[in-house]
Amino acid sequence: MLSLLKKSGGEKAAPRTLPWRPDFRDFEQLPDVKTVRAALYTNIAVASLTALVVLFVAHREWSILSLRGTLSDVEAQIESTQAGSERARAMFTEFQAEERRFNEANALVSDPFRLADFLIHLGTLNPPGVNVSRVDFRGAGQSLTILGAIRGLDAAASDAASQYVRQLQNDPRLKTYFESISLTNLGRNVEEGSLNLELVFTFKKAGGPAR
Repeated sequence: MLSLLKKSGGEKAAPRTLPWRPDFRDFEQLPDVKTVRAALYTNIAVASLTALVVLFVAHREWSILSLRGTLSDVEAQIESTQAGSERARAMFTEFQAEERRFNEANALVSDPFRLADFLIHLGTLNPPGVNVSRVDFRGAGQSLTILGAIRGLDAAASDAASQYVRQLQNDPRLKTYFESISLTNLGRNVEEGSLNLELVFTFKKAGGPAR
């Protein structure tokens, strides 16, 4: 029985295999990690680029939304102030009209209309060939009518009459007192060889008293 339990001395025990452990000093036996390292860097680069694109798009969308909000606020302000602006514009226009009337009235008060001075000034404006025969003055603020004649019956006489009216209308001193100067009648006088004319001077509403 004992012999069976004993192992024969001639039999050798099988050698035990130790677990493999890389020798870091032997570079040839180390695994190749270059492929893994390159793939990792590529994934990191792609992820970073994707994140940058997402951030850029998000910032752009936020800027657009912010701009839309600002435009909406500006449009609301314009609508709220438009009515006030229109009222202010109307008031300014009315103020300009009142100022113009005030200046005209002030000019008339400072230099009131005098019929004698008017006739003297009118004589300096009459060109050769123009004859004033009558002045019908009905008082300050009313109308003043002048009757006269221009020598000649041809087209040149008619042109001279039109030029005379324009000269009166453009005279600065007459503009101070009269709103308008109109040629109301132009007729032929064959017997005297002239054109009879009638001029109506309309005073401004703020005309001063005659002296």
